[in-house]
Amino acid sequence: GTSGSGNISMAMDANAMKLGLKTLDSNASMQVPDLPFPIEYAMGEVGLDFLMPLAQTDAQQDFKLALTLGDFSMSDMIWGLFDPAGQLPHDPATVSFDLSGKVKLLANIFDPEAMDSDEVPGEIHQATIDDLKIKAVGAELTGAGDFTFDNSDLASFDGMPRPEGELNLALTGGNGLLDKLVAMGFVPESDAMGARMMIGMFSVPGDGDDSLKSKIEVNAEGHVLANGQRLK
Repeated sequence: GTSGSGNISMAMDANAMKLGLKTLDSNASMQVPDLPFPIEYAMGEVGLDFLMPLAQTDAQQDFKLALTLGDFSMSDMIWGLFDPAGQLPHDPATVSFDLSGKVKLLANIFDPEAMDSDEVPGEIHQATIDDLKIKAVGAELTGAGDFTFDNSDLASFDGMPRPEGELNLALTGGNGLLDKLVAMGFVPESDAMGARMMIGMFSVPGDGDDSLKSKIEVNAEGHVLANGQRLK
């Protein structure tokens, strides 16, 4: 295995713990006894940004979890195991997201008795989703959203604090990928039809060919809407 540049950082005090990791241009090759060829793969970027509050307090504190698995690729020999005809695009795949927000810690997380208690140790008050991206085999899903949470209302969503906000999603290449998976025999036609019907309930046509978009909203009354149509 080889790797390009990278860094790792960590900070911790009585209030919070922070961890950062980034590695570029990783490559690996492994010879497995049961396979006649080596397993080879590469990753353009691996990144982690983690922030967790530690202090018990009534004040809201920041949290963050961001993960990047960027430009993952593998050898054509591995692709050939499940896509011998080359029907799927072999472009590098990426999964990334950035989640941040505000929470309250109502208990000492280092106290075993407090963690074993039935009482909820904390509250979430705000969450923001940035840079959601899943790109693989010819399809790409992107999204972003922002929600606040009412911890005084635990009835509207069966014990979860009632959210209010919206999530915007966009999907390109989804139908084309589903067609190829059916042609390859990975997905039965009946399951593909059910998936298309389900996707159609939550999405509207996007701006280009084989593109869909969806706006999921939760309003102050606890109603859930998809593109203006009420679901709950």
